Amino acid sequence: MNKNTIIFITMSLVFGVGAVLIAKNWLNDSQKELTEAQVNIVMAAVSIPTGTILTAKHLSLKVFPKSMAPDKAVQSLAEAIGKVAKNQFYLGDIVRQERLAKQGDGSYLASLIGENMRAITIRVNDVVGVAGFLLPGNRVDILNTYQQDGKPTTEVILSNINILAVDQRASSGENKPQLVRAITVEVDLTQAEILMSARRSGYLQLALRNPIDDEPVVIASEKPAAEPKVDVVADITPKPAPKIRQRQRVELIRGVRQQTVQVDI
Repeated sequence: MNKNTIIFITMSLVFGVGAVLIAKNWLNDSQKELTEAQVNIVMAAVSIPTGTILTAKHLSLKVFPKSMAPDKAVQSLAEAIGKVAKNQFYLGDIVRQERLAKQGDGSYLASLIGENMRAITIRVNDVVGVAGFLLPGNRVDILNTYQQDGKPTTEVILSNINILAVDQRASSGENKPQLVRAITVEVDLTQAEILMSARRSGYLQLALRNPIDDEPVVIASEKPAAEPKVDVVADITPKPAPKIRQRQRVELIRGVRQQTVQVDI
C-alpha cells in the first residue's frame, strides 16, 4: 500500500466515526424533545377587539413543549373565558394574563382602567377631536388656551394621555376617521382636577402623538414659577437745598494803609 492509500483510508475512518457521533447526538436530542413534558397554551382563534368579553369561540388550545411555553401564558380555557381583552388580539396571538382583566360591574370599560386611575369624559368637536382620527388606545397631549391679562395663552396641561374610548366605543377595530362628540381619557385624580379646571377656564385642544413617541413634555404644572415683578419706587425724599455761599467786604487798616478784601461766610 502506498502512502496516499493509507491517508485516504484514515480520513474515511475519521469522517465515518464523526458521522456516527453526529447521528447519535441528533437521535438523543430528538428523543429528549419527544419525552419532554407538554403544556396547553391558550391562543386567539379569531381577531378579538379591545374590550371584548372572551368566550369559547374566541379561543383555542395549542400544545407547546414546557420549555418553550411563554411566561404568564394562560394554559386553560377556564382561566380566559369571561375575562375582558385589555388589548387587541389577532389570530394566533398567545393569550397572556396581563392582557386580560376581570369584568367590571356592568361595564367592561371599568375593567380597562389601570390601578389608581380614573376615566374622565370630555366633549369634543371635529377640531378638538383631531378631525375624527382619534381611536381607542391612542395617546394625546392636551392643551388649554385661555385669556391672561387680555392676551390668549396656550399651555400643555397633560401629556401622553391614553384614550380609553371614543363616544361609546372602546374598540379600535375600525381605522376610519369618524366625527365624535366625546372622548374618555385615563387620568389619575390630580390630572382629573387639572383637566376639569382647564375645561371651565378655557378652550381644550388635543394633539395626537405617534404611538412610539414617549418623549416627555414639560407641562404647565411643572414649569418653574415666574419671578414676581418688583415695581421700582422713585426716591421722593426731599434733598436739602444746596448751600449758597455769600461774600462780604471787609476793610483792613495796616498802619497807615487801608485795604478792602472779600471773605466767604
